[in-house]
Formats: sequence, structure tokens, C-alpha cells
Amino acid sequence: MLPTPVHLQDGRSAVVRSATPADAEVWIANVNAVASEGIYLMTERFTRTVEEIRVQFRDADPRTALWLIGEVDGVVVAGGNFSRGLPVKSAHTASLGVFVLREYRGLGLGEALMRAGIEWAREVGIRKLKLGVFATNERALALYRRLGFTEEGRLRGEVILGGVPVDEILMSRWL
Repeated sequence: MLPTPVHLQDGRSAVVRSATPADAEVWIANVNAVASEGIYLMTERFTRTVEEIRVQFRDADPRTALWLIGEVDGVVVAGGNFSRGLPVKSAHTASLGVFVLREYRGLGLGEALMRAGIEWAREVGIRKLKLGVFATNERALALYRRLGFTEEGRLRGEVILGGVPVDEILMSRWL
């Protein structure tokens, strides 16, 4: 995917582009930064090595996976992954996940990553996008709904956040 310019809500410019092997270390650091907040990602810490991610970014088949980077002023501050279902029966679907570092949230970068992924999905013939989001993540829920995602299911008390059971909401969008 070619770098796509994005105008952020605070007036700055950003770029959304495909991840490269050189992004592996910062990808892991950023996922770990968001995971350490304990309220947005299912994982507590990324467990794959830098070399494993470099290989994944390098060898990704563009028909089955899209790894995205969001940059502001040349600094990687966000990312996303869209992965097509591998069994033939689910090859018309793709799962996705997006993360944005705390200080860059609410500026439109998450939406730009989502729109780039939706465009990729259409280009490669995916018909359905799906994701899971914690019910407490109101900003993400609002974004997904604005982009046409609807709730398909709810896993009651799927996670414990701050000692409290929280639902995971399963959402999808048909393309």
C-alpha cells in the first residue's frame, strides 16, 4: 500500500502505510505500550520476537494480510492488522485490530487505519470484516459504528478489567 497522507484533527499531518521489516521493533514497543494500559488489548505483552515480526512483515501475502503503520512527524504511533480467514470456508472474511498510542488518540488516525484496511479488503475480495472490542472502549465503539460495523454478539464478562467483568463485543461489517 502506498503511503496515504492523513490530515489529523489537531492540524498535523500523518501517513498511513504498509509495515516493513524495519518497523518490527517499534511495532512491538507500541503494542506493549497500549497493552500496558490494561484496558484496550486482550494481550498484556507481545510475545513474538522482533525477528519473527520482521519475517511476518516481509513475507506477508498481500491477498491475505495487511499490516499498517500510522506515522506522525516521521514517528510510528499507530498500527493495524487485517487478516483474511485461512480455511476456504472463511476466506471471504477478515479479522482486524487497530491500536493508537495514547497521546495520538482522538485525532482521526485510527479511522484512517480502518479506512485503509476497508479499502484493502474490498480490493482483495473480502466480503466481511470482523473484530472484538471491550464494551468499556466507548471511543472505539463509536468509531466502528460510524464506519458501519454492527454488533453480532457479546461475550459476557469475557475479560476482567480493574477487577470488574467486562463484555467483549463482536462486531462486523459486510462490504
